[in-house]
Amino acid sequence: MQFSHVSAEYGQWIIDACADADPLTVTAQVPVGYERYARILHPALDEDDRQVGWSTVAASRGHVLTAADSFETVAGLDAQGNPVAEDAWVDTDLPLDELPANQWKDLALQLIQASGKQEFVLGLWAGYAFIEGGERIQIELEPDPALNDEQNAAAHAAALAEAQKPAFADEDLAGGPLELGGGYRNYHLFRADAAFLSDPLWAKTAAGEQRQRPSLVFPEDRCWMLSTEPYDDCTLVGGPSALIEAILKDPGLEAIEVGQFTRIGHSN
Repeated sequence: MQFSHVSAEYGQWIIDACADADPLTVTAQVPVGYERYARILHPALDEDDRQVGWSTVAASRGHVLTAADSFETVAGLDAQGNPVAEDAWVDTDLPLDELPANQWKDLALQLIQASGKQEFVLGLWAGYAFIEGGERIQIELEPDPALNDEQNAAAHAAALAEAQKPAFADEDLAGGPLELGGGYRNYHLFRADAAFLSDPLWAKTAAGEQRQRPSLVFPEDRCWMLSTEPYDDCTLVGGPSALIEAILKDPGLEAIEVGQFTRIGHSN
């Protein structure tokens, strides 16, 4: 699997296409003009870490799931996740802020099949601490009873220095991220092959493998585009009708069709 950094200029077309969009609509994230659009709903996890779909939550309350719903509306919760209805769903946390690995693989397969032999541009959210390292990363290290205080302090300092190393070289971040505006919407762009898209591994750090799902993806010909806002409860895809239909029918995904001007609710 290979990936390489590319300039933020590769994403300028998104800025241009979304500049005048209503910030609450689908086309604030995925440009206007695709044949169809799908909203893929991120599952919540129950107390046993099992995935729970929105339709399960909706059925428990007799709620009719619509394209614009937020999870809180479906579950009978307020914006902080507290129950506001007698039959509120309280058996799970709010939805995950990215698709779980199994669902990402299902979605990636649909995207790859719709693209032919192309490479892809992937946007990695710039807010992940491992990217630049530094003081945002802190660790705890249990003192070794075989060492004295000075030796344990030295061991902790060495481990911390290792953990705080940036994942990418300075030249990989040269020029800065793509800035789509609105707080957290900043992304480092990379070119990658289909294998990497299906199973991303950005870096191996002291905290383990960094396998975050990309927040932006589009193929070289831009025939479709994917967007997941930071901390959001869904992933949006715009593209040709055949691709969207395949996503909607994929049994591994919980997806609902949206219009390009649908004003969607957001969780998290």
